[in-house]
Amino acid sequence: MPDPAGPPWPSRGLFTTHASGTPVGTERRCTVSEILEPSCGVWWGGSPHENRLEELERNAGRRMDIVYTWRGIDQAKIPGDRERRILAEGRFVHTNIEARRFTRSGHPAVSYRAILGGEFDSVLRDQARGVAELETPYFLTFDHEADANKRYNKRGTPQEFTRAWRHIVDIYRDEGADNAIWVWNVTGWKGNLGRLPGLWPGNDHVDWISWEAYNMTGCDLMPNWKHVDSFEDALRPAYEWIQNEGPRHGIDPTKPVMIGEMGTTDIGPRETMRWYTDVPQVLREYERIRAVKVWDSKVSSGCDFRIGANRYARQGFEAAGRDPYVNLPDRVRRLAEHAHRD
Repeated sequence: MPDPAGPPWPSRGLFTTHASGTPVGTERRCTVSEILEPSCGVWWGGSPHENRLEELERNAGRRMDIVYTWRGIDQAKIPGDRERRILAEGRFVHTNIEARRFTRSGHPAVSYRAILGGEFDSVLRDQARGVAELETPYFLTFDHEADANKRYNKRGTPQEFTRAWRHIVDIYRDEGADNAIWVWNVTGWKGNLGRLPGLWPGNDHVDWISWEAYNMTGCDLMPNWKHVDSFEDALRPAYEWIQNEGPRHGIDPTKPVMIGEMGTTDIGPRETMRWYTDVPQVLREYERIRAVKVWDSKVSSGCDFRIGANRYARQGFEAAGRDPYVNLPDRVRRLAEHAHRD
């Protein structure tokens, strides 16, 4: 849907198919927009542990629609060989460009002021040209989780973050990377919602809104997390805030939503399995959500979200991934081949 302030491109076309072989008019039409928003379900994806995509897909019992990758703002080769291979095999890629130097040991942080000062402009232009030459839609985020305690006001002020975001998007557009789809990602944690207005880059510089949905019961990094949050419990606060409070802060609540990361620690055999099997039905009840990605990783010895490390998580995630709402037919995926901005 066009932004209220006016879209940065002349139009956002819809490419249409039908979700079954029943006669036209007896079923809901399925569309995929130029920013890859499907109208008939949700893209299913993940962030593979140690880049082991094949292992994640084996445990999931299916191919991922979207694969999450990480790069540094100092890396000119975006997309890299890995991203290009993932795309060539028929998946979408979502790359988070960190405000960190990935070409240096320890990946030291980069200040937003350095970005605004033009220090990385030539590298960003190389990135933009690499994305543009793909001629296929490509999801991008700058410095995800800017509202998190470990980032907020650490690399610069919220105002500097939003200016840096717009600076990067403008460079990509100048280089013709109109196939870049910009995903604003935050934690979505209830205690951080008050920070979001100051971190919003503006409707004309954001295509998708994204946050996370975790349950961290027993995680050694979260010693005060004694309760259990369902998938719905985890995603609801940010969803309701965007819908109810977002417009007051200039945030368009009709933008598609991506649950950028999700998962649970081990909360017992039946409970862990059900946490994942409940996901598709929950997604049906939150109509703005159009993509979800599992965080398939181990944060610490006591905070393990790997699907393959827990048989009940694996069984639950595999069962959820078979649901038609998150397992869109190939003909719907093929609509994305025509998704480009004029």
